[in-house]
This record gives sequence, structure tokens and C-alpha cells, in this order.
Amino acid sequence: MSDLIDDFYSARNLLYLGAYPQALAALSTLPPTNETELKSLQYRAHLSLGNRAQVLREIPPTTSNATLQALRSLALQDATQLEDLLTADNLQLPTFTVIAAHTLLAAGQKDEALRLLDMHPRNLECTTLTVAIYLGMDRLDLAQKLVARVRGWAEDAPVAQLAEAWTALVEGGQRYNEAYYVFMELAQASAVDTARLYCALAVSKMHLGQYDEATSHLQSALEADPNDPDTLANLVVCNSLTQSSEARARYLEQLAQVAPNHPFLRDLQQADARFDDALAAMSK
Repeated sequence: MSDLIDDFYSARNLLYLGAYPQALAALSTLPPTNETELKSLQYRAHLSLGNRAQVLREIPPTTSNATLQALRSLALQDATQLEDLLTADNLQLPTFTVIAAHTLLAAGQKDEALRLLDMHPRNLECTTLTVAIYLGMDRLDLAQKLVARVRGWAEDAPVAQLAEAWTALVEGGQRYNEAYYVFMELAQASAVDTARLYCALAVSKMHLGQYDEATSHLQSALEADPNDPDTLANLVVCNSLTQSSEARARYLEQLAQVAPNHPFLRDLQQADARFDDALAAMSK
């Protein structure tokens, strides 16, 4: 575990937990001994806060720094700009690799993102992002195996605990409660109130059928960030489960405004299209 701790460890953990202003504050106190790592974390926090224009303004298109070029591609949501950057030398850099993988994921290129991340099997962020991708691909078996391996060398790291809790939510059953307590412990230990953590707590409660508590956590998430897309998506789900159609419609409209390309909306549109196709086929 000690080999995972460096000057940026605390700031990274705040970033993973969704505490972006706190991460920026922590980074502002660090000396620029590793300027690329410092700037990459700062710009990732700014992107998460929606400050895309600032990132594009501060990273010139002519920069020779591959990691910053990848960040610019991420800000533009343009994976094509990565094509000339995916060299053997650049892919030896874990930070570059993580940012490139995020850019590819935004473009729907999961297999290519996994190929890059697999180059750094002992990098904590690369491995936990791989877990998240496996879960999104319905490959619980692969996620479980990777979580078990990470547990052997980074069990106490907050991002490793997050990955284990995500996996527990997919496993289901008694693991729903375990996931809830992991998220709660992370929130208490970090002393930050973030939409990401409140949303995770709410998802755990929804799986347990405790919708009033889920709604309470989601309202706390809204107070932390009124336009957090994942919170809005889960409010749509929670209000669907409780048959609150008016609230569901309101949050769905807000989500479409703040994040029109959110995966939840894409899935919903695809489901609607399949339903319409089925109705059309039945009417023939």
C-alpha cells in the first residue's frame, strides 16, 4: 500500500469521491515538482465541474505534452485526436493511459479502452476503471476476479473500496447492504458531502427497496450538485419505482437539458424504440 502513496494521493482520492472543489484546493497547496501530474488532476477536476471552456483555453492545441493533448481530446470528446498519440512511449505513462481510456469510453470504444488499461495492471486507477468497464459490459465474473486481485495489494485505498462496492451492487442480495456501508464509511472518513457518494448510497437503498431513504439521499445529492446527471437519472428511476409520474417527468426533462448524451437517456431511447418496433410488428 505504501508504494501507492505520493504527493497527489489525497487529491486523487477527493477526485475519485467526486469532491472536485476540495481536490482543487488540495492541489493548490502542492509544489509543481511534477507539473504534468499536477495539471492533469487540476484539469480533470475542472472538467468534472463543467469548466470545459477553461480547460480548452488553458491547453493550447499546439502543446507538445502528450498527457495534456489527451486531456484536450477528452474536453472536446473527440477520440480521433488520440490516433497519433497512442505511441509505445506515451502508453508507458499511466496518467496518459487513464485519460486516453476515458476519452475512448466517451466515444463508446470500450474494447480499445480496456486494451490500453491492461498495460498497467499494477496501477490502481487503471485497474479500478477496468472494473467499472467490466460491470458496464455485464461481465461480473471478470470484475470479481480483478477486485480480488486488487484487494491483495490495495485493499485500503478508497478507489479500491469504491470498486468493490460497485461490484457488490451488481452481485446483489446481502451485498447490497455491504455496499451501502462501504459508501457510508467512505463518506464519513473523507468528511466530504458529494453528489457521487450520496447517489451511491441511494442506489444501494433502491436495490433494498427502501425508496424513502433512497429519495432522501438523492435530495442530499441534489443539494450538493443540483445538475449532477447521475443524480437526476437515479431520481427518474426512483420516482418511476414509486410511481411519482410528475416528479419523474420533471427530472427527466432536467436531465435531457444538462446531459443530453447521458447513457441513461440513450438506453431509454433504445428501449422506447424497441417497444415501438414490437407494437408495430404486433399490429401487422
